[in-house]
Formats: sequence, structure tokens, C-alpha cells
Amino acid sequence: MSTKPLVLWAARKQWRLRFAGRTPAEVTGIFTTADGPLDFRYEQESRRIHLPGETILVNEYGWEVDEKGRTVFRSQSPRKQKEQPND
Repeated sequence: MSTKPLVLWAARKQWRLRFAGRTPAEVTGIFTTADGPLDFRYEQESRRIHLPGETILVNEYGWEVDEKGRTVFRSQSPRKQKEQPND
């Protein structure tokens, strides 16, 4: 399986990533964010990104999706965030 969805997702967030380990089923490593390092585990088959406190599903293009595979859009623009309902 490919790590391309993980890499695309991280690039959209403008995070750098460093791989620490890899098996046929998953990849582990560290994201470098503006707030500091963040450990992750990525399940390649299900395309689940496990972060401390949350799990994110991505599609083959690195876009966040819900359990039904529908794209979940979260704008990074402060102006657009005001327009989006809070869940």
C-alpha cells in the first residue's frame, strides 16, 4: 500500500513528516507542526491517521473523509471558519 494519501494530507496542512517505522500494514513517525512535534500512526489499508486524541480518515487523494467516504472540508481561512457551523 502507498503512503501517498498521508503525504498529501500532511502537505495540505503544511506539516513536515519523518517516518520512524514501517510494516506492510502501517507506518509510524512524527509530524513537525507549527506547535511542535506530533506522533502519528498511519494504517495503510484503511487510510486512517492516528494522532494523539483523534483519528482521521483520508481518501486516496489525501482529503479528509467521513466513515461513508464523503469529503469533509475544513477551511484553514479565518474568514471561512466563521461561515462554517461548529460540530
